[in-house]
Amino acid sequence: MSTVDTTNRAKLNSYQDTVITYITKESGHILVVSDDQAFCTQLRLTLAKEMGLTAQSIFTSLADPRMMLRELRDILARHPAPLIFIERSIGGRDLSFLVSQIKQAFTALKIIVLTSDVQRDRLMLLHEVGADNFIAKPVSANTLIEKMAFTLKPQSKLGQIIDMAKKLFAMKKYDMALTACQKVLSLKPGSAAAFLVMGDVFRATQQYDKARLSYESAAKSADLYLAPLQRLAEMYEEIGDVPQQVRYLEKLDSLSPLNVNRKVSLGEAHFANGDMEKAEAFFEKAVVQMNREAADGLSALSSRIAGIYGERAPEMAEKFLRSSLEAKGKRLGRSDLSLFNQLGISLRRQGRWQDAITEYKRAIKIAPDDPTLYYNVGMAFAEGADFLQAKANLVKAMDLEPEMVKTNASIACNFGAVFLQSGDRDRATQFFQQALALKPGMKIAQQGLQRAQVKA
Repeated sequence: MSTVDTTNRAKLNSYQDTVITYITKESGHILVVSDDQAFCTQLRLTLAKEMGLTAQSIFTSLADPRMMLRELRDILARHPAPLIFIERSIGGRDLSFLVSQIKQAFTALKIIVLTSDVQRDRLMLLHEVGADNFIAKPVSANTLIEKMAFTLKPQSKLGQIIDMAKKLFAMKKYDMALTACQKVLSLKPGSAAAFLVMGDVFRATQQYDKARLSYESAAKSADLYLAPLQRLAEMYEEIGDVPQQVRYLEKLDSLSPLNVNRKVSLGEAHFANGDMEKAEAFFEKAVVQMNREAADGLSALSSRIAGIYGERAPEMAEKFLRSSLEAKGKRLGRSDLSLFNQLGISLRRQGRWQDAITEYKRAIKIAPDDPTLYYNVGMAFAEGADFLQAKANLVKAMDLEPEMVKTNASIACNFGAVFLQSGDRDRATQFFQQALALKPGMKIAQQGLQRAQVKA
């Protein structure tokens, strides 16, 4: 075994020990709020197979977020600091507000947000409202263990000292907290986390100039670290310095623009300062953002409904998808491409391949570099027996994503069928062979390969 493998194995063992200790010695409990049964099963298996944690009492799963608060109160009666996995959204309902509500009410617990959306602005907002960590699905078992360990406690020596400094601060042992921070800075000069705790100590003891310098040092050490800017905004509100409060709120708004409450706070501050025009502008931005969030929720809900109708009632799937796209109006963006793809599939299931192409082309105007859209256009043309146009669009898709045919046997087989129908036997042969490499014994690919290799 190489040195790298040995090091990685040692790290994984350490992460596993952290999770095992949490469950077996610290009365830990895991609560999962997710409608993704595959993830829930994976998490259970990871706990059981990788760490031997098989007891039913350590794990609770809920598909309905409305049950969470009641369930959480029952869990907290037995487990003081549960670890929560929660979807960013379920059934089109954004759960960011629930993360904030839970974190404010129960400060001891830890929250890992599950998401397939890794946009920076969205992650910034989730971090602001109380998320301790994030998992982008799908996720490997090893990454799952690592995320749990880092969420439960710092995995480095410096992180552990910072954790101790925070506890000392919470106990109002300010001198000891400062000493711990100084130790961190001696080992890691410029540590943003150390400067942040120092700022908290100085602010608590009303040494506002020292607090400002500490928070500013923390902000300089980590450009995207929101906490020091939040502390500065709070401190200036505390001492009644509205212009400085506004300054830092605006900095935060530029870094994390999805926070509706902050836009309202900015409007309120400008209103208090007598600037009616700026106040109105921020209030309007807050309303626009809230409408956008509602529209995004509608999109997710429509997508789910369309998936339920599927092949059995494609015309009903079309109805809900169209209503969602119409509701978004001019706010359509890349996040809506899945709706266009679903709508195209629903139309093709009705035999309306030309209408499907029209919708795909609307989406291409939004994302001209998306290979999946060109692939779907190609397949729609193939369904209409226009194989030359089908081939042209598949070539475009492959230009944008050369590895596309290597990811899925059905995709490779579809490429083969279109190229065969358009007279390109040599390339059709290659695609059918690729399909069989991915899925040996695939009957339709074998049949296609035989036809492609027959001499004209």
